[in-house]
Amino acid sequence: MVQKQIKIGDFVKLTGSTLKTVLYYHKVGLLPEPERSPGGYRLYGAAELGRMQSIKHLKALGLDLKQVKDILKDKANSSANDQADAQTKDRTLQEVLESLRLDLLREIKSLEERLSRVEELLSEKQGSLDEAIGEAMSFQVITGILRPEQVEDYARTNPELLAEQRKVFALLDDFAWGGEYRETLRALAEYFQEQPEHYQKALAWGVRLSNLAQMAEDDPDVENLAREATDFIKSIPRLQTLLCGGPWLKEPQAGLYKEMVAGDFMPARLKHMELFQKYLQEN
Repeated sequence: MVQKQIKIGDFVKLTGSTLKTVLYYHKVGLLPEPERSPGGYRLYGAAELGRMQSIKHLKALGLDLKQVKDILKDKANSSANDQADAQTKDRTLQEVLESLRLDLLREIKSLEERLSRVEELLSEKQGSLDEAIGEAMSFQVITGILRPEQVEDYARTNPELLAEQRKVFALLDDFAWGGEYRETLRALAEYFQEQPEHYQKALAWGVRLSNLAQMAEDDPDVENLAREATDFIKSIPRLQTLLCGGPWLKEPQAGLYKEMVAGDFMPARLKHMELFQKYLQEN
């Protein structure tokens, strides 16, 4: 009789797999255990080769092992003479493939966006990693809520503060600081979108903040500006509710955050930020 079965070592070689992979497929039920020889060796035949071929083809499409197992299970359970079972099998495969198609489309979109950003950075010849940072998600959320003319006003009246805020938002998004700053920022943007006159006042404060770059840390105007800004916020109930509920960061995260922004802020700006947070928490 012609031998039509092979041992696991030959099965591994023939399928281009590894012993670890084949044993794992057995363990998770993806590849059913074959019959064994009188000596206890696994014996693999055409059925096991066909199953492995199906696994390889489905994996090549990008399906994960659970999806592969579900499809092959439906295939095994369906009867060749049962049209309902065949339709169920086809529906399962179509559903999995449609889900895979959507995943691939999302991946393509993500890759296209990344490629576009890389090409943009190459064309701009960015000189440092900080300059090459893409727009932070929090910053995109805010600019997406504000009206286009409000964003343009921000960029036109205070480009220095806008560049500073981009770095701050990137720092916020890059780490899990805790707190609910994203929700607060979103609520602030929604408020200013609804109240353009208050947004213009906030822009005016931003222009004055830029002047801190030329001030000494102990300049009385640093404290005066912090006090005036908090008085303005506390005069508007909605802003007071959003910003006066206590520090959004506690130690030691607050100290780490301050140390990281110190490289981008002048001493007077850091002092203003510290006083601003302090005055916001005062009754």
